[in-house]
Amino acid sequence: MRWLGCIVGSILLVSAACDNKLDGAGTTSASSASTGTTAAAAPAATSGATGAGAGGDEGGSKAPAIPMPERPVPRPQTMVGSGMSIEIQQKAISYMVAMRAPHLDDVPAEPTYAADLVAKLKPIVLSMDSGADKARMDRIEVVASGRQIDLLMAGGCDEKTPLRAVVSRAGVPFATLVSHGVLVIRCNDIKIQCLQSTRDPDDVLCTTAPRHK
Repeated sequence: MRWLGCIVGSILLVSAACDNKLDGAGTTSASSASTGTTAAAAPAATSGATGAGAGGDEGGSKAPAIPMPERPVPRPQTMVGSGMSIEIQQKAISYMVAMRAPHLDDVPAEPTYAADLVAKLKPIVLSMDSGADKARMDRIEVVASGRQIDLLMAGGCDEKTPLRAVVSRAGVPFATLVSHGVLVIRCNDIKIQCLQSTRDPDDVLCTTAPRHK
């Protein structure tokens, strides 16, 4: 289902440009519109996830300002496969964009913090990579100045990989990431990608999205 991976990649790149613009707006408008947002800037928690992530090793999540777009699969399901309908896959694309979209009351992205986090995660992710070609394919990238951190692997990405890498092994709670403007941790290997919201530790969505470089 290569077309889904390409579409998702393109939309995430477009979202990155919008993200930079929204970051600037958030620093000047948060005091007068702390609960407001654009149509695309939805929170990463559905109304059915009240209190998700409140406490525990993952860290708490903020109360949602407005509902997320409709989730393509109901919780606790996390996988949108290539055999599912076009409608479900389009919902998955919209949902993943909304997971990373900043709110007007979010703190600005912090490129320096993101760079430090990448340095901390590099040896951890490499040790978790189960792919035969990990020497070439394993790397970590910063998206939108730190709104999203991509864990690119040869193999081993699943719905628990972001949690294991960042919280369990690096010892960084999701609440800490939110406080530094990091909204999504994403892993991607030769088969799938999984996006983990930091606002809502229970919000994980995976899709078929093989990478080749």
